[in-house]
Amino acid sequence: MDVLAKITSQIETAQADLCNYRPKTIDWNKRAIATANSLTPWLIDEAVGMKDYVQDVLNAPVRLRAMWAKIKGHVNLPKKEIEAFDLQLDLDGVLRESVTGEIISKVVTKYLLEHHPAKGLKSNGRSDYPDIYLSTLDYSSLPQFGRKKRASTEDEYGAAVKGNQKRPVRVPDGLEIKTCRERIAVDCHHPHAGLHLVLVFTEKARLFTVTDVRLAFLRPTDYRESKRNTTATTVKYSFNGDRFVSVLTTLSAIPGQR
Repeated sequence: MDVLAKITSQIETAQADLCNYRPKTIDWNKRAIATANSLTPWLIDEAVGMKDYVQDVLNAPVRLRAMWAKIKGHVNLPKKEIEAFDLQLDLDGVLRESVTGEIISKVVTKYLLEHHPAKGLKSNGRSDYPDIYLSTLDYSSLPQFGRKKRASTEDEYGAAVKGNQKRPVRVPDGLEIKTCRERIAVDCHHPHAGLHLVLVFTEKARLFTVTDVRLAFLRPTDYRESKRNTTATTVKYSFNGDRFVSVLTTLSAIPGQR
């Protein structure tokens, strides 16, 4: 089964969840399928380029230092200025000692926004879901987002627009981006329905290697609720890679693709 067929099958499995998703006046199943049809083939085409770009960005600091070590003996500058440049590289290295998944997700988002052929993607707020949405879709019928101290029922959770720009949040027809070290294992604050892209990477000697890019359409039931130690602890939800299909593996099976 190819990637798009797999994603479509997963959306069909999630039909009951999407039919009950608020507001129910919107056909979320139809919109999710349309998003999958639009984004999945494009993401497959861009997977290798995205992988290379992410690696180049993350590995640039190490490579820059290696290049500087080779050329600084040939630079005709006062010793004081060369030492000052070395110091700045050292300080920058402190900042980059811990590259978080959030930073890598921003790199992935930047690549996708800049490479979409119709420039039809927009990024959401830092704490909002999904990370990317299609600006060509009509979200004008969604209610305004309102933050409640405590929801009376779980049914109050649903799609909305947020801020002056009317950004669509909590919509199941966008793209959520996750990055994982070594294997897919993700913790989040809510079980979100929708298309998920996961970039898996490894790190050795501060050099990063992207080992896989995977896609899946997740239902709320694909998440596992974590147990809370006390009533004051925030509820967390997690998912693994069981439902994800590799895009890079698909490309390697096609003659002429890397």
